[in-house]
Amino acid sequence: MVPCVSFFSAGRSVAGIVTLLMQLSLIFWPAAAIWARRAGNNPDVDRKLAEFAEVHKVDPYMQPAKKFRRAV
Repeated sequence: MVPCVSFFSAGRSVAGIVTLLMQLSLIFWPAAAIWARRAGNNPDVDRKLAEFAEVHKVDPYMQPAKKFRRAV
């Protein structure tokens, strides 16, 4: 609803101030909303997370079986 909040919450204060100034004029409000939406969707982060998940995949069935002691 308010595009500048997305930049301020991400720690990008300069972009947040610019977006806030854009929001003050009704003409640039759609541009500020589109900019905030595109800045939130970062494909590089998604690609890195997918690569990290692929490298550190843990298969529970590949671990050795547990050995139990028998009570006598």
